[in-house]
Amino acid sequence: MKKFFKISTAVAAVGMAITLAGCGGCSGCSGNTVNSTVTNSNWYTGTSYKGIQPSFIAEGEFEKYKEKISYNVNFDGSAAKNSSYSVEYRNGNYSTEFYATRYDWQNSTESYKSDKTELVYCYKTEFNISVKYALKSGGESDWFDDSVITESYFRAAGSNLQPVFSRQQIKSTSPNKNKAKTLEDAYKHIEAIYENFYSPDCNEVTCITKEADRAETTETYSFKKVKSTLFDNSSLYIAVRSMKLSPSYSQTISLFSAAADGVSSYLISGSPAGLNNEERKEISLKLADKGLYVPKNSTDENGNPVEDAGINSVAMNINYTGGVLSGTTQTVWYAAIENPDNNVSRATMLKISIPLSYNLGTLNYTLKEVESTLWTGNN
Repeated sequence: MKKFFKISTAVAAVGMAITLAGCGGCSGCSGNTVNSTVTNSNWYTGTSYKGIQPSFIAEGEFEKYKEKISYNVNFDGSAAKNSSYSVEYRNGNYSTEFYATRYDWQNSTESYKSDKTELVYCYKTEFNISVKYALKSGGESDWFDDSVITESYFRAAGSNLQPVFSRQQIKSTSPNKNKAKTLEDAYKHIEAIYENFYSPDCNEVTCITKEADRAETTETYSFKKVKSTLFDNSSLYIAVRSMKLSPSYSQTISLFSAAADGVSSYLISGSPAGLNNEERKEISLKLADKGLYVPKNSTDENGNPVEDAGINSVAMNINYTGGVLSGTTQTVWYAAIENPDNNVSRATMLKISIPLSYNLGTLNYTLKEVESTLWTGNN
């Protein structure tokens, strides 16, 4: 099962198979790291701050200032080219929650336990969607209800977002292969829980896997041979958010996933792709409602008011480079950082576009609502 999962999730949707997503960050995870990734606190007003702001710790008066955002998830099958079978999705939604908290090392595995508590970030996501498969030669499946729930704990930008712990609970009906002779051959059910306990020095991780109808397993992975900054698979979008958001950016990273049975290589690179006008306008209104965007008032040469163009964004590509499905790329749009010392829009994630494996179409996640956001001093 793990071999299949490694291939399919490298290119599948974030919620369907979140192992594509993910990263904590950890140049310190291996003393041999030679391709280090610079990480910044792009979610703060001042992006150069390398620690964790007290106002981001979800306790006391700041409990209500967690960053909580929801996204609509829609399927686009217009460019699907698979000649064997097709997929259909409905009722898709995705939500994220980001804040700081205190991790108790007594909750770690026996090898890593200590009496210490540590101030870290926490990033949680939840994805739900229904999927149906149909053979081109005839016959279709029932609707399957899929879900992925993740949480990850990792250190501050000054420590390269080093991972501490992550958990993924996956119930997924994923594409199985390019050509399917029977309907049952088109998809594969996956139901598993992965818990990943990183050592305090981030040189290894112990993974406990609970797969449906299988005995629980424990395996330890070493990062001694990892040559680029390594991130956990449940916080990729925070890690990319921390990088230099620029169309000219290019950086190779490593992602650890127990579901993918180890470490895989990915290229993070900037893209000139923009949001379409309608998306940009709607997203800008949602951000402005929470103080994350200030519309620009201007006039033309005749003094007539000009409609605000909306928030500027930067697209970042995430490209799997570690195997037979290399070249499949997902794109993530973030609010552009126009002033690193007055970062109003906090590099908020605006949209994700992920092509499904085997030319089955694309899933698009678009910002629906900012439920709450970080404390700005004016909240």
